[in-house]
Amino acid sequence: MNIRHTQIILRPIVTEKSAQMSMLNQYVFEVTKDANKIEIAQAVEQLIKDIYPKSKSKVTAVNTSAIRGRFRSRKRHGAHPKDSKKAIVTISGDPLDIYQTAES
Repeated sequence: MNIRHTQIILRPIVTEKSAQMSMLNQYVFEVTKDANKIEIAQAVEQLIKDIYPKSKSKVTAVNTSAIRGRFRSRKRHGAHPKDSKKAIVTISGDPLDIYQTAES
């Protein structure tokens, strides 16, 4: 596995909206700010091959969005979170078990 591919995907973003999108085979990840769509697609395909070796899923589309860290004030002090980037990856084939909850 390419070292760059392991550094591109930071974490999956788990929200209500991303859980709904997973039903449409769209998955949301936080990625590094300097990653482009081609690198993100290669990294996700490599991740799928490593985690699910029998899966026949392929990346069909990647949409990216820059997230600006907004200043939040708290009484006298404030917090300025870092800027980030998220990627919405559309996958064809078998669905992934990334967002499965422990309902059973």
